[in-house]
Amino acid sequence: MSLKRWALALVTLSLLTGCAAQINSLFNQEPSEVVDPGPVNPSPLSGREFGLNKPVLVLKIDNVKNARPHEGLTAADQIYVEKIEGGYSRLVAVYATELPQSVGPIRSARPTDISILRQFGAPAFGYSGAQTKLIPLLDAEPFVDISNRVTGDGWFRDEPPRYAPHNLMVNPARLLELAQAKREVSKAVQGFEFNRLFHPMAEKTESVLIDYPASDTEFRWLPGRGWEVFFDGEVALDTATNKSLTPTTVVVQITQTKSSGLKDSYGKDVPDQILTGTGTGYILRDGKSLPVTWQRPADNQFPTFTYQQEEVALKSGQIWFVYASETEVSITKKELSK
Repeated sequence: MSLKRWALALVTLSLLTGCAAQINSLFNQEPSEVVDPGPVNPSPLSGREFGLNKPVLVLKIDNVKNARPHEGLTAADQIYVEKIEGGYSRLVAVYATELPQSVGPIRSARPTDISILRQFGAPAFGYSGAQTKLIPLLDAEPFVDISNRVTGDGWFRDEPPRYAPHNLMVNPARLLELAQAKREVSKAVQGFEFNRLFHPMAEKTESVLIDYPASDTEFRWLPGRGWEVFFDGEVALDTATNKSLTPTTVVVQITQTKSSGLKDSYGKDVPDQILTGTGTGYILRDGKSLPVTWQRPADNQFPTFTYQQEEVALKSGQIWFVYASETEVSITKKELSK
């Protein structure tokens, strides 16, 4: 072989060796860690994407048997279950991230609503009136009143099988528009912390039952979806989606109940649940439950939750809050053999 050919062979071999080394290096590299940036502009109310800094709308929802199935509740960031007179329950639905076409049925306000509303500052509040002695208390609050006692716009009656008084519905986008025309509505800028991982001490749980004297609410773990909601033993459906309600997180707060000093048209005491101070409770997420301590120093603050003095975060998605006494709460843990 000539000197020129020998030199050319060496150069070719060198190039091939270098390419092989680069290829080998590529195939043997440790895979780079892919970092999930998480939701964009998450709502502090639910952790859902694009919910930050949006105006807050709060709607009071009927929850007797004749009012079900509900409409438009899947879109809510938060839903509150509160006890009313006679041992029944009503719901408070909070919207910011998404507004459905219609929501309902809507019913009247109760004293416990005031403490719920104060967390949000001056939200828009839609409800179907209130008893005479409660109205001055509501009028003293900073929320923007868009009840049907101040406007008929955005309100309508649904057709059968719903019947009055359980068929009063609202157009949430129109109500929010009317509220903003009156004055500034508070936006979703404060709320909760969210985390992808639950506390390691949480225990696998099948269901949690909150049994009020005249009604009950149950949450059963549905793998792949969330905590499926049942009212009085029947699955809670949303007619807007034709699916069951399945929040990702449920917060059960053990609270005290006092008399508000008001009575309904049948002479029954109207209760007022105490939502400030501190107490015990449970957080449900990821098919597990964890006993927690809740703290809420004042009405204008959101509660925080701790386990052995360590703060517990919630999971992004719709969140339900249920207020009950200790004796009204039953938790079914998952058996180890399952």
